[in-house]
Amino acid sequence: MQVILAEKPDMARNIADVLGVKKANRGYIELQNGNIVTWAIGHLIRLRTPDSYEEYKTWSLNTLPIIPEPMLSEVDPDRKDQFLVIRELLSKADSCVIATDPGREGEHIGRTIISACGFKGNLLRLWIQDLTSETIKSGFQQLRSAADYENLAAAARIRAAADYWIGFTATRFFSLVAQEVSGEKALLSAGRVQTPTLRIVYDREMAIEGFKSQTFYQLLGTFTTSSGNYEGKWFRFQDEKISRLDTIEEAEALLKKVAGQPGTVTHFEEKQVKRYAPQLLDSTSIKKAARKQLGFSIEKTDKTLQSIYDKGFCTYPRTASVHLSSNAADKLAKDLAAIRLKSKFFSLFPKDIHSLKGKPRFVDDEKAAEHHAIVPTGLVPAELTEDEEKLYEIILRVTLAAHHPEGTDSEITAITTIADETFETKAVSILEQGWRKILKPESEEKGADEVAASLPNLQIGQVASAQDMRPVIGKTTPPKRLAEDELIEQMAKAGRKIEDDEELAAVLKDLGIGTPATRSTIVQELKKREYIESKKNLIYLTDKGRNFMSLIHDHPLASIELTAEFEKKLTEVAEGRRSAAQTREEFKSFVHRIMGTKDELQQKIRERMKEKSLFQNIAFIGKCPACNKPVTEKKEFYGCSGFKEGCKITIPKEYMKIKLSVKHAAALLEGKEIMFQGIQGKFGPYSLILKFENQKIQSRKPTLEELSLGSCPLCQKGVRENEKFYGCSGYKEGCKFTLPKTFLGKPITSAQVRKLLRNGKTDVIKGFTAKDKTFDSALVYDKQEGRLKFAR
Repeated sequence: MQVILAEKPDMARNIADVLGVKKANRGYIELQNGNIVTWAIGHLIRLRTPDSYEEYKTWSLNTLPIIPEPMLSEVDPDRKDQFLVIRELLSKADSCVIATDPGREGEHIGRTIISACGFKGNLLRLWIQDLTSETIKSGFQQLRSAADYENLAAAARIRAAADYWIGFTATRFFSLVAQEVSGEKALLSAGRVQTPTLRIVYDREMAIEGFKSQTFYQLLGTFTTSSGNYEGKWFRFQDEKISRLDTIEEAEALLKKVAGQPGTVTHFEEKQVKRYAPQLLDSTSIKKAARKQLGFSIEKTDKTLQSIYDKGFCTYPRTASVHLSSNAADKLAKDLAAIRLKSKFFSLFPKDIHSLKGKPRFVDDEKAAEHHAIVPTGLVPAELTEDEEKLYEIILRVTLAAHHPEGTDSEITAITTIADETFETKAVSILEQGWRKILKPESEEKGADEVAASLPNLQIGQVASAQDMRPVIGKTTPPKRLAEDELIEQMAKAGRKIEDDEELAAVLKDLGIGTPATRSTIVQELKKREYIESKKNLIYLTDKGRNFMSLIHDHPLASIELTAEFEKKLTEVAEGRRSAAQTREEFKSFVHRIMGTKDELQQKIRERMKEKSLFQNIAFIGKCPACNKPVTEKKEFYGCSGFKEGCKITIPKEYMKIKLSVKHAAALLEGKEIMFQGIQGKFGPYSLILKFENQKIQSRKPTLEELSLGSCPLCQKGVRENEKFYGCSGYKEGCKFTLPKTFLGKPITSAQVRKLLRNGKTDVIKGFTAKDKTFDSALVYDKQEGRLKFAR
């Protein structure tokens, strides 16, 4: 009997359906030929934590480094039942097919399970790029001996061991060193890939914070010729092309030099330029496309993409390649032709679909050796969720764009010379859309040195007079904050950060740090450890992350070069070009080096301690009015951090049915008075003013003047907020002035009423609805009609 071990249930069912199902059982599927398909549920087997070893139970610097020999493993308790099923099946089998994901991680999952089961029979390997029937059949016809992948398995084992040694040793070392000095219960998680990834975020944050905007000046001109008018931008070559001036004096001097001078067209060139479709998608670029086009987070993209793959509608998703192999290109052309007529996206397909073979932009056998780009399979999608269909459409559009003709543009460049100074004009027009009919180019903006313009048909030597010369002021912009997918892209392209080692940079150019299968997990781990946080898919560094990385920024563990060296060695082991045993010992040696920075780290911590937590993301509300220590947010109140020294200052989060926010607490600590209106009481809503003095909250009722939002435009008395409207306090004397609290479906806040009474109109309020139309407008008060109207 042969047991086929898949990585996940969906994969197992796909394989079983192709090979012929006889009976589905709990944890496995019987095939008609008598063989069995079963599955792992990810990592069924895991390495035991250091707490499992007697010598590492106690957190102590004396027990470091953590390099247990031998390394013990265990079955994940939550997945024990499935492991027992696999073990029972393998005990009766004479051969086993490893059908886990085709990669280092999949190899490790399959091998660890089979080893834990004690299987000694014939071991084979299924290596396929997608889960379509044709591919599965072909894969089983070409099964290879698992011995052919022994080097890959060895690299996987070393990676798992090295990450364990480095991660647990570094985490305990940094945590214990910090605790010894700061007294905080700090858990400072660290790892081979996690820590240099945090450094990427830290370096970008520092670049943003340290950025100082600089003003620059450019000179634009409008030129008149017998053929027509056009605009140009000044430029000059000084070692390189420059079009910006640093001072207004330079710009004015240049303006003075060319003003009123005759000009000549000294260069005019028109050429046709090919516009090539974007490269195919890999696990990094699809995350970027999903965020920009669909607003997906990296977690949502990963989950949705995995589901599309499991259903058989796209190829293997965790790939670092944007290329196809020659065979895959031929197969893709057949698959696209097969689904064309049945696809709901029929209109996107070209009339004739030919193999991309021969186009190096899309096909490269060497660059697609392990996994090729993400492309659709030959199955017409069915039963996709809305999100899955949207993501599938992105994959399909990018793939089909590569099969459409190239686009063709006309590029015209003109140079006008005045008083030996040159002005450049560029114009671009589309001649043939080509693939752009179905896919919007990622960037349609003109380059920074170009002027968007149309150009008349000029002749070299033609006279051009300057009708208008004007300096334009600009400012340099800070580095962009990284989006989640851009952080993953930075991980994938980390070699660009290495400047002093060409060999390592070349390694990382292709490998990056981490792998396509692990990069999203690393970002999630940084969030979990509270080193970073994500807001609207943008990455922010927390105080904990900032303080930790500032301490270890120059530590070997934080260096991208180190990760490059690790990845290089693991790749060489996987390719059989490096000794696995030697590499294992080199990683052990590095683990010992981690602990050589204790004194330096502790000195840095002492320098940074300023009565605030370095390694916990605690919200500091303000200074305690009694002892000047920081006041922090607790579960049910805001309290002084000096409580251990006897300080009793607290502010409740709710006072007399008033919810006190962090901003309220901060204002109270500064001694400010805060007025709360519309508090629901036994006899109706009321207002109250709170102030923190004499080490407790004091309250009082506001005066009529304090309740006033402004002067009534009819009688000048105060306007007050009531439960259902705003009204004049002079109503007893007959004033009829009122304002509604809602107007055409939009709430009118007290802040807007204040602006109306003070300035004559509100701010522009967005989202008014009338006659099935939505629009934005400010509001004014019409005294004659006695009502609100839209500002003109």
